[in-house]
Amino acid sequence: MENANKTCTNTATPDELTGMKAALHNPLDGNRAARHKHDQDVFHTLLHYHDQIRREVAETADGISTITTSDNPEVVRLLHDHVPAMHRRLHENFGLRYWDPAFPEIFAQRQKVHMDVTLIPNGVLVEETGTDANVVKLIQAHGMIVSLFVKKGFEQAQQQSPLPDDYQRIT
Repeated sequence: MENANKTCTNTATPDELTGMKAALHNPLDGNRAARHKHDQDVFHTLLHYHDQIRREVAETADGISTITTSDNPEVVRLLHDHVPAMHRRLHENFGLRYWDPAFPEIFAQRQKVHMDVTLIPNGVLVEETGTDANVVKLIQAHGMIVSLFVKKGFEQAQQQSPLPDDYQRIT
């Protein structure tokens, strides 16, 4: 498996998020639509097998450190696909879950998020950090949201994701 260490430092305005949403649905951009469909299929499969995934999250002063693993080689393959794909989408401002308040916030704040993704034999390690105190709250909330996806699968994926009460929204 190849190592996927990457760094993300970009930002998006609400208008850019709207533009990305429109681009996703642009019939002339089949590659973007195909990527979204692939990413969605992988996410749904991971939700289906959520009970075969282990996730540990450690909050740090500047974000989170996570390890997500599985004993099922197919689930590991899906994690190796999904996590770098989500990092790439963040970097490219290729948003998702527009109806869920936490996700437009993450994309809008993406310039202030630093993410390192490392593929390991049984899963992925992610270091997600920021220097802005408000963004650190968002990063930690995102860590909790992903953990809820792992814990509850589709049940959680159908819910809006909570943002910290003291988080200052920008979208």
